[in-house]
Amino acid sequence: MLSVHQPIKDFKGKMLLDVNLDVLDWSKRAILNDEYSKKKTKFKDVPQLLEDLQQIFETPPYNTALEGWASNLREWIGESWAPSVIFDELKYQRARDPYGYKHVLTIAVMGSRLLELWIKAAPTLKKAFQAFLMHDIGKSRVTNQILLKEGSLDEIERRSILEHPITSYVLNSVYWGDSNHLCAEVALHHHEDRLGKGYPQGIKTTSLILDILATLDRFDALITDRPFRYKKFSPREAFDLLKKDVEDGRIEGDVLRALVALVRKEKITELKKIKLGTIGRASLKKN
Repeated sequence: MLSVHQPIKDFKGKMLLDVNLDVLDWSKRAILNDEYSKKKTKFKDVPQLLEDLQQIFETPPYNTALEGWASNLREWIGESWAPSVIFDELKYQRARDPYGYKHVLTIAVMGSRLLELWIKAAPTLKKAFQAFLMHDIGKSRVTNQILLKEGSLDEIERRSILEHPITSYVLNSVYWGDSNHLCAEVALHHHEDRLGKGYPQGIKTTSLILDILATLDRFDALITDRPFRYKKFSPREAFDLLKKDVEDGRIEGDVLRALVALVRKEKITELKKIKLGTIGRASLKKN
């Protein structure tokens, strides 16, 4: 059974999923509607978010990777929108967890840049950008005491971390009114991998979007100061660690190769064709 040990509530405190209830069953039985998406906001109309996203273009080592790409971010985003409550969640995350907020913005921008090497369709890229940006909103339900803890987590604290993808999934499902929405799918599975050694379900995935997310998630975390680690790594050291994930088969090798080339401003040649793939969540699909 896939469940949580802390109730999941929406941004205003409304109960969405109680403890010890099967989220697989919830996804089939929950009555999801357009309650939250009735109030929509366009990305280009949120100046603080646009300003924060633009800062990623100026942050080493991503500035070299993003040079000349989507120079007018407002224009690139276009008419894309999300339920307004999503922007409330991001604003809240920005205030209480600055690292986590910048981390997801980095993944959203760099993830879109990488994905465009394989997928040229603008609508698909915009949907993936949304999913990258919203995949971790459940982290805002984890206390700062845990997020900023130095040293090892105890069992209860570790459980809270392991359950955040479920929280992110429920929030995205409810806000978008669809448990099969790409934002919900990516949120639930962003810590799974191709070997089935991730969490919360330990299932195998075959998704280019998840490969890109996983690669950037680890790379950005490795090169950033974190309270539980004695030092941050250089990009070169981080790339060496990620090569082990490729060798083990946890992520797609050409995704890492493309990231290395972009960061080092090298020419990208002979990338193999990689399809979007599937998230791998058949057990959650509605009948």
